Amino acid sequence: MNKIYETSPNGYMYLDSDWNNKFREETLRLLKEKNIIEKDINNLENIHQFVIDKSLRDYDFNSGVNGITRALYDIDDKFLKLYKNFLKDLYNKLGYDFYFQECPTIRVHCPDAINQHHYPRYHSDCFYGHPPQEINVWFSLTNNLHSGFYFMGYPASKKWLDEVNNNEELFIEKAINDKDFNKKADDLCIEVEANTNKIFLFDSLCIHTNQPRTGDSRISIDIRINPVENFVDGYIGKGRMKAEFKPGGKFGYYEKSIKEIL
Repeated sequence: MNKIYETSPNGYMYLDSDWNNKFREETLRLLKEKNIIEKDINNLENIHQFVIDKSLRDYDFNSGVNGITRALYDIDDKFLKLYKNFLKDLYNKLGYDFYFQECPTIRVHCPDAINQHHYPRYHSDCFYGHPPQEINVWFSLTNNLHSGFYFMGYPASKKWLDEVNNNEELFIEKAINDKDFNKKADDLCIEVEANTNKIFLFDSLCIHTNQPRTGDSRISIDIRINPVENFVDGYIGKGRMKAEFKPGGKFGYYEKSIKEIL
């Protein structure tokens, strides 16, 4: 059983956090050092107005990733130090050891971007090969009125998947091509809080999506962790990277658990 169910049978929970703004400052530093935004900009909520190469805002339709996000796949030692300190604090809050994503994913979403109609694209991480034992840690670095991150708890996710006889490939096809299919989410979803004082943890079986931005930009971080006591080897990502979800695996988890690096 996923550890998150010990505190929430719906498969998600919020934790108070004082880390969001620290990551905001470090992300701002990276964006300036990589010459993605103008040097005197501090307003990440309107980053779309200050990107030097405007084409970086646009999405690849298949992956839903834009050029700014891709540029932030490469982070430096200073950012990684903050990341590991955050994980040590998370370990103290959760009270159990876990393996963790080697590098966090910093996601940038801007309004009026080419191929923003990639979204919504409802899915669970398990559809793409992630282990069901995994927990997704998500938090916002921007102060938005709306997060645009739509999510449904495990019971609702299971109910929706049951409608396609648990056929994940069919679900993905419908989520991409069938607008009426996606409308079901209106009654099943919640919008995750756009709060820079909280982090949101959820089970990898829970269905979720981003929505297109409609006025401001949002920057968020997501991290996958996997409780050591529940770990099962053998899961491989279905994307082109073929990530190996194991300690030291290619594009997978860091080689040691968080307890081992305290």
